[in-house]
Amino acid sequence: MISILSSDECRKAWQNFKHPAQSSYFAFYSSILGGITTDPALMSLPLDDHLVHRGDGVFEALKCIDGSIYLWQVHTDRLKKSCQGLGLNYPENLLEVVIATVKASSEKNCIIRIFVSRGPGQFSTNPYDSVGAQLYVVTTKLVSPSADKYAHGVAIGRSQIPSKESWLAQLKTCNYLPNVMMKKEAVDRKIDFTIGIDPKGFITEGSTENIILLTQNNLLVRPHFDYILKGTTMSKVLNLAESLVAKGMIQKVGEKNMLEADLLSAKEVMMVGTTLDVLPVTHYEGKPIGNGQVGPIAKVLLELLMADQKTGSDLLSAL
Repeated sequence: MISILSSDECRKAWQNFKHPAQSSYFAFYSSILGGITTDPALMSLPLDDHLVHRGDGVFEALKCIDGSIYLWQVHTDRLKKSCQGLGLNYPENLLEVVIATVKASSEKNCIIRIFVSRGPGQFSTNPYDSVGAQLYVVTTKLVSPSADKYAHGVAIGRSQIPSKESWLAQLKTCNYLPNVMMKKEAVDRKIDFTIGIDPKGFITEGSTENIILLTQNNLLVRPHFDYILKGTTMSKVLNLAESLVAKGMIQKVGEKNMLEADLLSAKEVMMVGTTLDVLPVTHYEGKPIGNGQVGPIAKVLLELLMADQKTGSDLLSAL
């Protein structure tokens, strides 16, 4: 028999619902609650929020390092673009909310996840059924790939999931079903990442990470932005790489329509993202890239990025 629960019984059930991942959730702000909770059992959204049942919202994930937020401006510039693309109001009190949530976390190193949703109201696809946009911010444990991945590289393969339409790929929305299926592919195949292919046969990106490569003539290139998200970490890495041009370590930084053959003929390939930083790729579809070992440029770019995250100009103190 299915019980009809009282309000008190519902609250008790939520408090008793535990799972291992909750230990990595630090603090949560909800515009509906009007404040912050550090109880993972209370970090929830209304089921009728269009973010939940339609993926109708946008988000950003930022790294907080030693109490400072990295790349705040570029992340929030992209968040504004995503909000505009969906017709959502950008939260003007975002910085105040984020800093308060980080402080409530009592953690100097974490991932800050920002969500702007369409808001609750009806279960239709009509965005005007919502009561209005809502803001949710959660801080979670910062988890990076193992040291072994950086030392020996990762394996990637071709995704069979169709690429997102160009307009959708360029907005960081919560419609991430294709991304989820790409990650499922990688896990099922026992490789680290799968990479998308656009309708013209060009390389796009991973499920949550960008890809860059070093050609045989020492050009460090990324795909065109037609079918990919403009990655904040990728953009910073390519900016830092300009210093390597001056030193003669690479010839130029640019963009290129990449084919799968370009991956296999490259000197080096790297996956780049907020939690990955710069992760070297040593195999594509079981075939070695270069000599199948981690290359020197990947190592240098990782060092440059790590240094920038400690002392660069793109740090905003949150504590």
